[in-house]
Amino acid sequence: MNTAQQIASTLDRHLKIQTDMVVFGSAALLLDRNFAPRLAGRMTNDIDVILPSGRELAIDADAQFWDAISATNRELEAKGLYITHIFPEREVVLTPEWKQFIIPLPNPGLKKLRLSRPRMLDLVVSKMGRGDLQDQADVRSMLTLQREFSLTAPSAAEIAAASKRATVPEVYREIFTRAAAQIIESVRQLEQGEKPTPPSHGNRQSRGYGMSP
Repeated sequence: MNTAQQIASTLDRHLKIQTDMVVFGSAALLLDRNFAPRLAGRMTNDIDVILPSGRELAIDADAQFWDAISATNRELEAKGLYITHIFPEREVVLTPEWKQFIIPLPNPGLKKLRLSRPRMLDLVVSKMGRGDLQDQADVRSMLTLQREFSLTAPSAAEIAAASKRATVPEVYREIFTRAAAQIIESVRQLEQGEKPTPPSHGNRQSRGYGMSP
């Protein structure tokens, strides 16, 4: 069981009713049974969550959900695992149509928690909030994993088109054009087999993407 699965399992035990949760970031693939075996040994300390706009008010008022989150964080604190990054949809870079392509993440071990994630294209677009070297490395790893699994993955041209219609939160607008261009160029390098600039791990923790040896 990887760290994302540990967090999800713990949250599931503390929930009282069926609860839907959309995950993104590294946990999106660590919780996907099609990708998790290819990520053996990889980890993340947290699960990033998107609150879809149509459900934001209901989730805000769902006391059992927030109680379960708090109980999960208390239980896992000693392991350094947590769920604290819970973003309203308006605070994440996504395509306008992202909810039409949500991918369920079935897990028979979860009784109350129903997980899903954005499609790969939107996982890539969500990295355009910063587009730094670690984001670029994450995107290359995600797309490589996608090609291993399905033989196809979003192309640089498809990602560029998606970036033009993406909904960009105010906090990212100043840097979005540059960040998007860096992500797109990184994908182009991957397609052409060029060697990318390696990310620095000095100040940022890897968010868990990467292929098992």
